[in-house]
Amino acid sequence: MEPLVTLPLFPLHAVLFPGMPLPLHIFEERYRQMMHMVLEQDRQFGVVLIREGKEVGGPAVPYHWGTVAQITALQNRPDGSMNLWTIGEQRFRIVQIVQHEPFMVAKVMLLPDVCDGCEQRVLPLVHRATDRLEQYVRLLFSAEGSKHFVIELPNNPRVLANTIGAILQVPLIQKQKLLEIDDVVQRLEAGLALLEEEIERLLLKSVEQPAATVHLFRPEEKVVSRN
Repeated sequence: MEPLVTLPLFPLHAVLFPGMPLPLHIFEERYRQMMHMVLEQDRQFGVVLIREGKEVGGPAVPYHWGTVAQITALQNRPDGSMNLWTIGEQRFRIVQIVQHEPFMVAKVMLLPDVCDGCEQRVLPLVHRATDRLEQYVRLLFSAEGSKHFVIELPNNPRVLANTIGAILQVPLIQKQKLLEIDDVVQRLEAGLALLEEEIERLLLKSVEQPAATVHLFRPEEKVVSRN
């Protein structure tokens, strides 16, 4: 069994996947305190999807699976707020919440991805998922009128599964379910199934409403406090 790690938690209306970026804009005092502590230590904290509650103000109840975020760059602003650039690291599961105020802290178990020798075994699945992801991204781009671009997609099944999870424009609970899958092959299969559903939906929408706009995926900037 993996040893438990104590980690400050940041509940958000977002699902962070390992290897994926997440910019953050931080206003709220409690999270400014948390980030100052994090910056003095290992620059890591946990991002968890909110099950109940809000990002700003009152308490939030998180899902138990999340991802460690590593701060890669920081911009302090004159008003005391800060812009952070983070990257997802390892997935984790909350074992016990040990602090609620002023911000949440929990004991978590880090979760390794299960992919023993899967790189060679899943080449056909990787090729199919790569083709579908390229088609999906092109549909999103073409809906915004951009026809000429180059798409570089990963061949590693871990990275591909997480990239699919990040890019998919689906309800957050579906992204959360992908994140909670330990087995890389199963996560990739589940992501591929969602991709194919979304491609079918976009193709149908393009026929029914050719002028409709489908928003292109961009890394979401989360605003976690008000002025």
